[in-house]
Amino acid sequence: MTEQPMELLEIPAHTLVFYVDDSGDERLNDQNHPIFAFGGVACVTEFHIEMARTWQAMKSVTFKQIKGRLHAKTHLRESKLQDHKRAAVLSAMADRRLGRFGTIITSSTVVRMDRIVQIACLTLANRLSTIAAGMVQIGLWDAERSPPEVILVFEHSSRLASQIEQHFTNLAIDVNGHPFPVSGCFIPKSVANPFLEMADFVVNTIARNVKHQLAWGCVACTPNFQALFRDVGPPLADYLEVTNVI
Repeated sequence: MTEQPMELLEIPAHTLVFYVDDSGDERLNDQNHPIFAFGGVACVTEFHIEMARTWQAMKSVTFKQIKGRLHAKTHLRESKLQDHKRAAVLSAMADRRLGRFGTIITSSTVVRMDRIVQIACLTLANRLSTIAAGMVQIGLWDAERSPPEVILVFEHSSRLASQIEQHFTNLAIDVNGHPFPVSGCFIPKSVANPFLEMADFVVNTIARNVKHQLAWGCVACTPNFQALFRDVGPPLADYLEVTNVI
């Protein structure tokens, strides 16, 4: 995997792309946020331009004051997000060709502290396989069409980049019994990539939902999590997945 300093990411045709962001503390040292999560969105090349334009149009109308990147923690915080803005964000992500996924490790996870990122990466790889298989199943991605490529795009994190690169180098995901090599890259936070903004919203939503459930001892979901992962039916449910590693 290599860091990509350019804003343009060239993606071949017929390519399945996963955009991933992280949330929380990989050392689980924050008592108020004892969570480490990966989350993001998946999209096939042919749908990229349309979805990106939908997101950018929403952003230009709903968040006119934001000139650069849209940050979930700052601009999309659930407790402060106005209803009309929440509706606009969710509507921009409602396309049934957009996959969403996440993996979560909490302070209750039975895993050595020095293996948290490794376990999170391995679990994420399994989730990518599930998402890819779901997209094949409902006809969004033709894994038999040449060349069936898979690209994994992480938002660059100075503290995690070396570990992510270590665990995802030479990665191949299994899709219905067939291995698919995965190439990857990092994109800087300064690049306002629409899909990485969506990934940021997804992983932030996942982390806040888990934090809410841990704090209140309940299984009730936050409104954003409910909308992203629960209020959906087939075929969308076939390629949405969140895994809590406990």
